Amino acid sequence: MNNSIISLFPTVDRLLAALDIELQRAVLRFVAEATDDRMRGFGITRDGVVIALFGHGGYEADYKKKQSVERVISRAWKALEDLNFIEEPDPANGKNRYRVISSKGRAALAGIDFAAAKARTAFIREMFHPSLPDAAWHAFSVGDYDTAVFEAFKAVEAAVLKKGMGRNGITQGDYGVALMRKAFDSRSGPLTDMSARPPPRRDRRCELFTGEFGELRNPKAHGDSTITDTLVTVEEMMTASTLQRIVDNA
Repeated sequence: MNNSIISLFPTVDRLLAALDIELQRAVLRFVAEATDDRMRGFGITRDGVVIALFGHGGYEADYKKKQSVERVISRAWKALEDLNFIEEPDPANGKNRYRVISSKGRAALAGIDFAAAKARTAFIREMFHPSLPDAAWHAFSVGDYDTAVFEAFKAVEAAVLKKGMGRNGITQGDYGVALMRKAFDSRSGPLTDMSARPPPRRDRRCELFTGEFGELRNPKAHGDSTITDTLVTVEEMMTASTLQRIVDNA
């Protein structure tokens, strides 16, 4: 049986860094595959999941990391049981802690886009600006792309407001495009690089910030379609990271 958990988390560190909901989804898929495997029609145990992760073609044996994996798998397993997504195959095998996916679990599994989940594992948090908020990263990790982009730009907005507060008419009530215009005004903006040459570059930077905030900051508020593409989301979060770097140096 192919190990779908390893396909989503190709290294132990990736697995240990996963959000609880990500790991629960991966374990649920693994249980479903074990349930449907004719050689294992009685399902699989929690310990069997861990054994499979460190078996042939799996993770390299590391005692401390294996202990950590056992803990997170146990937590995911319990959550799936509490949700009634996995259940006993029959009283006899149930006593031996075997579990199979339930009809409720199959319904939940059908709504999960594992191709997108696998694509997300290609990206790590360190690729983005260090100030990327937890809310943005967690939203990205579970596929809530609109929220991920919004929270990434919201962090930039907060940084601009903090640096510009009380200057050039900037107040706590300023946000979005209006805030960017005040903060990066080519003549009086507190975050404007007055040494930039030629001087029109100052206008271009102001246009960069007002344009990005007007176009990308809040797709839902703009009535845009929900973002469904992982790469598009990463590109927009990277854009927010670029803006954050500029703010850091302003």
